[in-house]
Amino acid sequence: MIGIGLIGTGFIGKVHGGCAGRHPDARLVAVHDLNPEAAAAVASKWGASVAGSADDLLAASGVDAVIIAASTDAHGELARKCISSGMPFLCEKPIDRDHESAKETARAAGKRGVFAGMGFNRRYDRQYAMLKSAVDSGEVGRIEMIHVTSRTQQPQSLDYIKISGGQFRDKGAHFFDLASWISGERLREIYAVGDCLIDPRFAEYGDVDTAMAIGRLSGGGFCHFNFSRRTSYGYDERIEVFGSGGKIESRTPVPVDVVRYKGDRMHSSGIHQHWFDRFSESYAVQFDAFVKEIERPTGSFATIKDGLAAEAAAEACMRSLESRQAAAIEITD
Repeated sequence: MIGIGLIGTGFIGKVHGGCAGRHPDARLVAVHDLNPEAAAAVASKWGASVAGSADDLLAASGVDAVIIAASTDAHGELARKCISSGMPFLCEKPIDRDHESAKETARAAGKRGVFAGMGFNRRYDRQYAMLKSAVDSGEVGRIEMIHVTSRTQQPQSLDYIKISGGQFRDKGAHFFDLASWISGERLREIYAVGDCLIDPRFAEYGDVDTAMAIGRLSGGGFCHFNFSRRTSYGYDERIEVFGSGGKIESRTPVPVDVVRYKGDRMHSSGIHQHWFDRFSESYAVQFDAFVKEIERPTGSFATIKDGLAAEAAAEACMRSLESRQAAAIEITD
């Protein structure tokens, strides 16, 4: 049994806590949150103890690995604590407060030889895994274009926008990673545009709510990303990969695939209304892969090196947004 320590008991923290509590080969051992009552609620549900601090959690008996699900501005400090103690961990994005700090954190993990997993749960979505498998098998031939769409039903609160780092860092990181992972290539340059077409208040925090970016892969193909923080119809996310041998696409799924026919009309079920409804299963699959990676390392799990590459693409988008020119994406070994 792998003993898990959980830091952070917000929405995603509770999800991770549930994954650990339900897994047959893991158990939730200790929980820490700046809100002791929130930590106690999660700990009580899964039979874990409450740690008064992150240091106490790392020193707790039976903790073999840690999940960092605290607020985004705390990730770097918590990751470095895990690295210093030699504790393997899974960290939600972003790695750190800024890209330079993220690089230092990643270097520290490499020097210490600590397994530092990155929370790119979409890699464990069944549809995206099928895209990856098709590309790996050569089914689509040489990749020429990848199209990524991600549109959230409701904009996040301004309190969240303040600490999110902006749409390219917050939302974009997942999809910059997916494009590289599915294609097996690195993004090397990108051109981005964006504006506040939904809520002008986002601009007060240097953010945009509607954006597009065109990137170039190391193999020469192109990636198009389009992001929106609002739809009027539900959570809309899909990816198409087009190449010399054909194309493969993941469509926006529906919770219940039933169509009703009446008169001259067809009535279909709506799509998922919230991103978590669409991807809830991927967290359990990701956690299972995390446990297996700790028990028997394969090198297949996303690490903060992958997170660093995705963040580098996001930073290039921010530079491009400001300069209105294409920006090179830094590649760090």
